[in-house]
Amino acid sequence: MSEAANDGAVLIRYVDRDGNPHDIAAREGATLMAVATENLIAGIGGDCGGCCACGTCRIRVDATIAAIVQAPDATEQELLGFLGDDDPALRLGCQLVVTSAFDGATVAVAEAE
Repeated sequence: MSEAANDGAVLIRYVDRDGNPHDIAAREGATLMAVATENLIAGIGGDCGGCCACGTCRIRVDATIAAIVQAPDATEQELLGFLGDDDPALRLGCQLVVTSAFDGATVAVAEAE
């Protein structure tokens, strides 16, 4: 996957709600939600436009991402708690900004509760 990163892109594998993988060259600084919605990943809505208010961008991040991102802030924790999500791998895609360290990571659409 790192070949695309040599061109300045960060290659991330998204797994849509049907289990189909999509390898996407993301730009650093974009949120995981924005990358998903721009590439029409089924199951990621981003209805609130990335304001951490709706929960339609819930994703499951792999160990690569989980190990390097900060814990959810109070607003994200509150929304995840409201949705019944206490798994630390479940995050809101609108709150995670793509960095080069995400290269080769996998993000999956969270299961609907």
